Amino acid sequence: MTGADHELIRLLVQAEGARSRLDALLSQREAAQEGRGLSPKPSEIDRAREMAETAERLLNAHARTARTA
Repeated sequence: MTGADHELIRLLVQAEGARSRLDALLSQREAAQEGRGLSPKPSEIDRAREMAETAERLLNAHARTARTA
């Protein structure tokens, strides 16, 4: 396995984790709207969304770079 492979795996795991965090916060907000629990702060959801989008962009950029190399 090359360094590029390791980096791709690391970015994939990072993107999946960021997406999972966002999904969890959105589920928590939905549950709160239905009267089950507390809602996360909107800023927390916004930050998680930004992190997920950034991780996805990094993953896509790395994949494009790896294909052209």
